[in-house]
Amino acid sequence: MNWRENPQRVAWLVLTVSFSCCCLLAIAIPLGVRSYLLNATRPIQSYVTVTTGTVQFFPPGADDPSAVTDRRTVAEGGRIVTDATARSLLTSFVDDSSSPLLATIQLYQDTDLRLTTARVPSFTWNNGPAQLALSLQKGRVSISTQDPSDHPVRMRLNTPHGSVTFGGGSYDISIEGDTTLVRTRAGSAQVLAANREVTANTGERVSITAGGPPELPVPAALNLVLNGKLEGRLSPLWQEVIRVGTGLAPGKITQELVDQRSVVRFSRKTEDGAHNEAGLKQEINRDVQGYDLLTLRLEFKLRYQSVPGGGYLASEYPVMVDIGYTDIYGKDLHWYQGFYYLDLPQESTWAPPTGEKVVQEIWYAYESPNLFYLLGETRPARINTITVFASGHDYESLVADIALNVR
Repeated sequence: MNWRENPQRVAWLVLTVSFSCCCLLAIAIPLGVRSYLLNATRPIQSYVTVTTGTVQFFPPGADDPSAVTDRRTVAEGGRIVTDATARSLLTSFVDDSSSPLLATIQLYQDTDLRLTTARVPSFTWNNGPAQLALSLQKGRVSISTQDPSDHPVRMRLNTPHGSVTFGGGSYDISIEGDTTLVRTRAGSAQVLAANREVTANTGERVSITAGGPPELPVPAALNLVLNGKLEGRLSPLWQEVIRVGTGLAPGKITQELVDQRSVVRFSRKTEDGAHNEAGLKQEINRDVQGYDLLTLRLEFKLRYQSVPGGGYLASEYPVMVDIGYTDIYGKDLHWYQGFYYLDLPQESTWAPPTGEKVVQEIWYAYESPNLFYLLGETRPARINTITVFASGHDYESLVADIALNVR
């Protein structure tokens, strides 16, 4: 058609096309903006902090590692490797380290972990989850995730044998030979392998053997501690223990809700330099003969300690555990474990700390070695008591979960 011969038809065609494009753009642009606002994401800020030894860090795309002795940022694709003498923490925040904490991943010795994805929605219009994805090639990690008020956390961890997906809670995942072991301490984990998915709820464990589907969940262990999560009324199961000199202000024991969990806070800030102790004690009175495994598990956060290290005699820590037991020869004994973050001054003549150093202001999940093997010839035959307390001058510490597991 020659447009000069029929200009009206051409005009109508132009008008129709223009109107159609206008309508299309009027619909497409708002939808596109809406889709962007609802789906755009930005990186989560993650940091690796060394707790013991020297950690190897591979930046994204790098073949050669760099040594980490303190703290550094970790971008998506970063890989963290610990040897037989090193341990570290990987922490992820919504923005920077002053923003809400999303996840704490504790790397034990001989562990190889890669952070593959770490993203959070860019805008408040998107109430979707913060996405974290990890790849564990060997070793063991303890993971604690928290759901901030604006974005829940959704994490996926892949191992050579399968994948684990979970939200807020506390989990322990390890690779032992050709098997991946998943333990859920709090929350719910979906374990997928060989086209089969099973769910491990609180207090359950699931194992995956190479090439096979995950096994059905079984109880992880028997916890001898009652109300170890410190929820609701503490007494009469837990009794307060206060030790302080006459006329001096005692330490305070308060039950609170912190970081979406029930905690007990031990605190004292009087600056009088007086030794004191404040804590909780529970009578266990359980025979443990016939079991092969006995471990202490504890989650805590250290906020302040005025006495560096473990004090003059390496016996004062802002969090301590005292397990009173009767050994196989009928003798009553005690096993102690302390935790601190403040080092002794270099010129100090005090006893070197015997406790475990951790990072200040970070939730830490401690699990002891098998106490049956650790205590050797004086192994427990009966657990009598467990006491969790703060010892020193001034301190502030939080305890959230206490377990004495046998299996």
